[in-house]
Amino acid sequence: MLESLTRTAFVDDCLNMMNASDDICEAFKEVSRTHRTFAQFGSLTRSDDQIAFELLARYRNDWESHRTVKEDVGFLSAPLVPKTQAESSLALALGWIAHRAARAHLTPESAEAGLYQDAELFRKQYVGGSGISREELAELFSVQQQRFFIEMHTFVPDADDIEGWFDRLDQMIREWEGDMAQLAIVVVDPDLEKVQRYVNESNFYDEDDALIRLADSIRSGGKPSQSEIDAALSVEPRSGYACALHQAIRSLRSASVFFTGSNDLSSFEEFLAV
Repeated sequence: MLESLTRTAFVDDCLNMMNASDDICEAFKEVSRTHRTFAQFGSLTRSDDQIAFELLARYRNDWESHRTVKEDVGFLSAPLVPKTQAESSLALALGWIAHRAARAHLTPESAEAGLYQDAELFRKQYVGGSGISREELAELFSVQQQRFFIEMHTFVPDADDIEGWFDRLDQMIREWEGDMAQLAIVVVDPDLEKVQRYVNESNFYDEDDALIRLADSIRSGGKPSQSEIDAALSVEPRSGYACALHQAIRSLRSASVFFTGSNDLSSFEEFLAV
């Protein structure tokens, strides 16, 4: 798929939990709210890349001065907030940390396995117990496709190769349609043997995991206390999704300690074992 629904939802859960935590610096929380799109771009970097360390080290000294230098960054259709290179870059670094945990625990064995895991997460997080019909799903994906097209259309076009640019845009739209058609089939009418193999036997997602219950609560508007967050982190995670959350939150905490000057770079690198 163009981007794993699991990865996208996972990064959102990480940032939501980070924003609910008292032990995360305000700079991290602010950029995760206003530049969340850039955090998702952390998937575009390799897990062994040094970009997060370089960005955190660059901006942790005198952050307020860095964040006031306004520049044109990213999409014309990015969220309607003042953009600076520092804020966008810091959000990217946070996304890299989250995506790195996802790669470690949520990389599917095949494209088909990833499709079934995306469908499982879609049912768990967006559909609920009431179910969803093909018609309702088609309507939802139609709205998402329109948003996707608007986002792609507002890229700055390649003026030197405008026909090639439109061809690439058309190809991306076709890929989106194909991906959504496949996902819709698996959401509404999955092969139960494949659900057993790719979801249950792989221990992908367990709603009884303490961290998953916490993420669900925050997604529904809950405001957990720091002691509740710490309690969930203290419980041994069972599923891959919860293991990834556990690693990501601990890593984001360590990054916050480094960013605020309470730790040195070598200690942060050692913690992430890069």
